[in-house]
Amino acid sequence: MPDLPATIKDAAYVTVGLGVLAFQKAQVRRVELQKQVRVLTSDVDARLAPVRHRLDVQLDALTGLLPQQARGLLDQARTTAKQTLGGRAA
Repeated sequence: MPDLPATIKDAAYVTVGLGVLAFQKAQVRRVELQKQVRVLTSDVDARLAPVRHRLDVQLDALTGLLPQQARGLLDQARTTAKQTLGGRAA
C-alpha cells in the first residue's frame, strides 16, 4: 500500500515547483514584451519625427498670418500639447 502522506507531500512539491517555473516564465515573457514595446515606440517616434517637423513648419507659417489674439491662443495650445506629449507634439 502506498504511503499516502508521502505521496501528498510529493504532489505538493511538484505543484509548487511547477508554479515557480510558470511564474519565472511569465516574468521572462514580461521583460521580452517590455523590450519589444520600447523598440516599437522608438521606431514609431523616429518615423513620426519628420511629420512633426513639417507640422511645426506649417503651424509657424499659419501663426504669422493670424491676428495677435489668435496667435497667442495657438502658441498656448502648441505649448500645452508639447508639455502633455513630452515635447513631441507640433
